Amino acid sequence: MKKQFIWACAISFILLFEHLNHLLVLIILTDFAPVEAISKAFAHTSITSVLFIGAFRIIPFVPLVLCAAFTNLLSSLRGRVALWLSLAVTIVIIFTGYWEIMRPLYTDEHASSTAALGYIFVPVAALSCAVAAGFGTYFTLYIAEFIVKRH
Repeated sequence: MKKQFIWACAISFILLFEHLNHLLVLIILTDFAPVEAISKAFAHTSITSVLFIGAFRIIPFVPLVLCAAFTNLLSSLRGRVALWLSLAVTIVIIFTGYWEIMRPLYTDEHASSTAALGYIFVPVAALSCAVAAGFGTYFTLYIAEFIVKRH
């Protein structure tokens, strides 16, 4: 189970690549042909940008992988539910955060001059929400299990 969770974290990290999100925005919100959308989405991709933004995007995934690798959370139902829910929260927040950064560029909305800072703060917000979701789920299930055992 640990390997599956760690693989899920690694695949999620890769699929949440900001330029792939940019590509989805282009395909869904614009009339660009697929080839045009791909060239526009990846036009400014460089090793430096991939490493820089990836260093921030990895922030919520490191604690998840460490919890899976070095704790026994995946050996209990409440631990598995808490970790998988934390991963789901991380994915949703990063995806929607990156989507919201890109969407104003292709709609009539005004793009904020500081929108690019979202690439730094979205993963931090994802980490905060994932931790809260994980702890909340774990302790809610712990209390529910305790109540069920007493009756």
